[in-house]
This record gives sequence, C-alpha cells and structure tokens, in this order.
Amino acid sequence: MRDLLLIVITVVCSLVAAWSPSSGLLVYVGYAVLNPQSYTWFFSRDFPHSKLIVAATLLGYIVSSQGKGFARQRESFLILALWAMFGLSTIFALDREAAKVEFINISKILLMFFLATSLINTEERIKLLSKVIALGLGLYGLKIGLFVIATAGNAQVNGPEGSYLESNNTIGMALAMNVPLLFYISKTEPKKWLRRLMRVMMAFTYPAVAGTFARGDWIGLAIVTGLMLIKSRRKFLTWTAAALIAIICIAALPRLFSTRMVQRYDTLANYEEDASAESRFWNWEFCRRVGLARPLTGGGFKFFSREAYATYYPEFLQRWPGKVWSCHDTPLLVLSEHGVPALLTWVGLIISCFFSLRAIRSFGRTHNDVSWLADYADMLQIGLIGFLVMGIFVDFAYYEVFYQLVAIIVVIKQKIARRSLEKSSEPMIAGMKRVAVSS
Repeated sequence: MRDLLLIVITVVCSLVAAWSPSSGLLVYVGYAVLNPQSYTWFFSRDFPHSKLIVAATLLGYIVSSQGKGFARQRESFLILALWAMFGLSTIFALDREAAKVEFINISKILLMFFLATSLINTEERIKLLSKVIALGLGLYGLKIGLFVIATAGNAQVNGPEGSYLESNNTIGMALAMNVPLLFYISKTEPKKWLRRLMRVMMAFTYPAVAGTFARGDWIGLAIVTGLMLIKSRRKFLTWTAAALIAIICIAALPRLFSTRMVQRYDTLANYEEDASAESRFWNWEFCRRVGLARPLTGGGFKFFSREAYATYYPEFLQRWPGKVWSCHDTPLLVLSEHGVPALLTWVGLIISCFFSLRAIRSFGRTHNDVSWLADYADMLQIGLIGFLVMGIFVDFAYYEVFYQLVAIIVVIKQKIARRSLEKSSEPMIAGMKRVAVSS
C-alpha cells in the first residue's frame, strides 16, 4: 500500500510540475533531500520517481510562456565548465561504463541547478527553496535525534537507504550543514509555529550528528555553531546561553550517551592510534597519486577498483588486502576523478561564492527593504564553511543540496543586478554584474 501511495503522489507531483515548473523544481529538491522511496519495500524502490519529476519539470519549462535565460554569473560559468570537464573525464575514464552511469546522474543534478537559476526568480521562491531544503533535512535531524536520545547513543545512525546520504558520514555532514539554514531561516520566518518547529529541529540535530559517530562531522558542527555565535548580534546573551547549555550538556553526557560514544570521542583526541584514521591517510595518498598521474582528466567517476590500486598504489593492497575504498576527501575526489583543471575550477567556484556572499551581505545591510539578504548571506557562508571543513573527511563533491545553495547565491545576485539596472541611480555593489534578467 505504501509503495502504491508513493507512486500516486509522484505522478500527481509530476502533473503539477508540468503545469508549474517552479513547483516541480521544489518537489524535485524535496524528493532529493527526503528520498521517500527508501521507506518503501517493493516495486516503488525501483520506480524512477525523481526522473519522472525532472522530465515533467523540463516539459513544463519548455512549453511555459515564462521568460527563460541563462544566469550570466561567475558561478554559472564555473559550474558549466565543471560539467564539461566531468564529460571529458568520463570519455577517458578508467572504468568507462561505471563512469558513464555516474555522469548521467551528476548531469541531472547540474541540469536542475541551471533550471533553479532560471525558475527561482522571486523572493518568495528563493525562500521556498531554502525552506524545502532546511525542513527536509530538519525532519531527519528531528527523527534521528529522538532515536539517539531514546537509545542513549548505543546505535550508530545512518541516512535513508540507497540515497546519497546513506552513510553515517554523509548524513552527519548534511545535518551539520543544515543547522545554520534552520537558524537563519527561522529568524526571518513570519509564521510562529514554523519558527518554533525549525528551532526544535535544530536542537535535535545536535544529538543526531553525535549519533552518527562521524568525528569529522562533530568538528564541522562545532565550527558552524561557533560561527553562528560569533555572528550573533546579541553576543552577550547568546554566549551566556551557550555557556549554560554547554555546562548542562557536559554534566548530562555520561548519563545520556553510551560508553561507545565516549570512546569514539577518545579516538578523535588520539587519532594517530586509530585504524580508521590511518586508512584514511592511505586513501588520500591513493587519490593524490591517481590525480597527479592523470593530471588532465583524472581517473573518471567510480574509478576505485583493486586494479587501480595495483597500478597506482600497490603498497595499499599489502597494507589493506581486499579493501576498496573511496577518497574520503572532497577536493582529493575532484582531483583524482577529473584532474587538476577540474580541481582548480571547483576551488574557483567556492572562492567565487564567498566573494558573492560578501557583496550580498553588504547589499542587505544597506537596503532595509531587503535586510533578509544579510541573514541569508551569513546562513550560506556558514553552511559553505561547514561544507569545506567536513569535506576534508567525506566525499561530498556531488551533494545536490550544495549545488542548490549555489543556485540561491546566483539567483540573489541576478535579483540584485536587475534591481540595480531598474534603479540606475543606485550604485552597483562591487562584484555584481550589470546583467538584465528576463522576467
């Protein structure tokens, strides 16, 4: 019954997407975050839910009378360049068949990025897209957090089965990145009940991340929390409340969480004695060798195999016989799969986002009617910093939410550029292009 119900919902959502492509995009992002088919058992698991919604959204976009255009911003060109490099690395991949399948999957993500920059063109839609991401991940945080508290942290938690967030490392990273989204969106949310729900979700996200046993995600969550405190406008009250909460949590930890979690923390403090940390260093070396041995194209998507280890790092097979892992590092993954030009482009994308967010924050602080932009800039900046920190320990180069957050940055820049053109008496902010945006 559950399988049939989800298929019916998907079909209805697809019809809505064909009629309203902007709604279709929001539904698609919701499906990408929640992965509802992972909660079914039979035929619905293999049903192409997302592909059907993507097809319907594209159809609606093509036949729609709404103005269409390419968002001519730095980030858009950089992602377009990355897409081309992904295609080139697929042609010369070590495992072409596996790389081709993954390239198709990644192409769907990048296509929806460009659709988002075209369709999410109003303040209301920007906020809706942000809420879909925050509430979707917040639901996981609430659910997992309750489970961790109920079990006193005796069981390691994972994400939805069969999804990109399935492993404990990836779900922990996604939840930690989502904390600033929940915090800042709740600040500007007019509905009282929704503000309270977001804050509850944010509170339960902390035990949820703890329950992943992913030490890199613990560090990332601590960093994003610290940045939120630093950027707080009521620093005395915020720091006082944070100190009181920390004291209470430290006192309650031995009773709330298991010995296993405490031992996991000990391995964070003594990482050099931990076999898991050691294996990560070996994987980093393997990915570095592949990237430098094939500097122009890398090994292509999904190049990890015993044959690849034997060719580029035979010592690995002697130390870890029978094991095949991935990079466990986002920049190294880009380098090893796509080469040096792709890594430089990816780094350029991140840097470009930070420059754009600085300009957006400045605009929001000097224009009272769009002051929410300053909060959104802080939200996205802290989320990206968390992404970079935790990305040192996790393969997260193709995380869909990351590209949708970049799309939000692009759309806001386009909106500011259009406003500056309409009000030519207002000076342009440094870094904002004078680009006319089709309505």
